[in-house]
Amino acid sequence: MTLSDKELLFAEKHKHITHNDTYLKLKSVPRHGSTNTFDHSVRVAMMATDLAKFIYVDSESASKVGLLHDFCLVDYHKDDKDVHNGRWYCFYHPEDAVINSELEGFYLSYVEKKAIWSHMFPLSTCIPTSRLGYLLTFCDKVVATQESFANITEGLFRFKPFLLKMRLCVSNVITRKPN
Repeated sequence: MTLSDKELLFAEKHKHITHNDTYLKLKSVPRHGSTNTFDHSVRVAMMATDLAKFIYVDSESASKVGLLHDFCLVDYHKDDKDVHNGRWYCFYHPEDAVINSELEGFYLSYVEKKAIWSHMFPLSTCIPTSRLGYLLTFCDKVVATQESFANITEGLFRFKPFLLKMRLCVSNVITRKPN
């Protein structure tokens, strides 16, 4: 899954984050089978920004937490057992995202940090306590689901020739006349 033109414009608007050298490394970290962490974060941030006005959340905070919520450079497909004493990715990556954000000079208010820490709810032990936190959690789940289904659809297209061949075999068996 690649970013749309609208999503690319959104990322460009927030280039103070998206052009950061460390943040750009997220392009090489896979996410949900069909995309990378950079693109996933842009999608989450854009959705959060679009929905923020409906629940009276500051759109700049929504953009910032959406872009930074997965700012963790660990590929959980490969490295999950080797970092954080074997803790699962869903539990430690929000903490890493806040630490990495601060190390790169992105200021986060306590409410923004808490939103990032809690975005894995209900898998994490941290519960959202603000509208911003619930917005980020919701947008992350929606985008992750979309990306996961895109991966399923892509997989089905790879099996299409096989499925067509199986259908032909079954129809030949059904239409065969007895001897």
